[in-house]
Amino acid sequence: MNTYAITRAMIESAVAHGLKEIEEDPKRSARRLVDLGKQFSKNRFQDLVFSVMQELLDNENSAYYDMLANLQRNSDQEALKLFGVNMGYMGWCYGAGRIRKQQEELGVCIPWCLMFRYAPGREGGMKARQIASLVEQGQELGIYVYFIRQADAAQTPFETLNLFAANKECAFVWVRESGRLTAAEIQLLGTCKNVVTVLPVGDPESILTAELLREKKILFSLYMTYSDRTSFSETSEMTIQNVLTSQSSLFFLIAEDGTKVSYEKECYESRLKQEFPCLLMDYYGDAQSICRATTEHRHLLEIGEDGTVLFPKEKAGTPFDFDAPLTETLVKIMPRRS
Repeated sequence: MNTYAITRAMIESAVAHGLKEIEEDPKRSARRLVDLGKQFSKNRFQDLVFSVMQELLDNENSAYYDMLANLQRNSDQEALKLFGVNMGYMGWCYGAGRIRKQQEELGVCIPWCLMFRYAPGREGGMKARQIASLVEQGQELGIYVYFIRQADAAQTPFETLNLFAANKECAFVWVRESGRLTAAEIQLLGTCKNVVTVLPVGDPESILTAELLREKKILFSLYMTYSDRTSFSETSEMTIQNVLTSQSSLFFLIAEDGTKVSYEKECYESRLKQEFPCLLMDYYGDAQSICRATTEHRHLLEIGEDGTVLFPKEKAGTPFDFDAPLTETLVKIMPRRS
């Protein structure tokens, strides 16, 4: 008997039913869906997440009810279900369990997600086929979540969209350097239910694209980069303005290379205050926190456009060996298990 397949089918059915009920009674059904999620929790991290959500939704005036209303109105229900299950169950539960087992066998830290910076037009840079190979191998280890920061706005991203479509059990966060998407790209993106497209808040094209994505009910969010010179209060003001305009339910803050400060704490506190109808997420800081909670370490793996390691920082600049099996490369570049 395939226990995994049965469990996933049960969760998908429950989530689909919960999303349908939210249309009729948003507040009560949202709390019921969170209660259901806690029942399916299989580790301390998931239990903590759903416990916090229960507490937040006890506030009848929570801005998150507006966020849920935006999600319900602007999103394809199948996409909400698929991305949610792929991230929550495959990434944080089933996959994390497999990762912890593999860590013991290999004796190294394995990240809960893989992160890429991809410039398809760069000569000598990382190729789409190399990312696809790592996604395939990553699933064997239990990695089902992938972050792709894609540059080269002039390049048609069909290879990236094909990657999403070919890996339906994975959750992809696709961070775009440009806010512009063509009609053909949006049409194809609408068939990929397992991806959140993240647009730069500073690009005027993003607001126009966000409107088109809402019309097509495609999952999306916004982001901005920050540095040591950035003020978090200014970031918050920009968040309010653009969330009201775009109705984005997520807002990522991405630290520029070399930035020493982190907004992880500020994002966490903002989420608890429930000030905005969106979740503020620190791209690297929150990814490290999730890694620690699911795999018991904070070590990320990010590969740069030129095919060299960016994280872990102690291995920064090391060429990533795409020709070797992923397990062998991890043993070489990831910290040993303590």
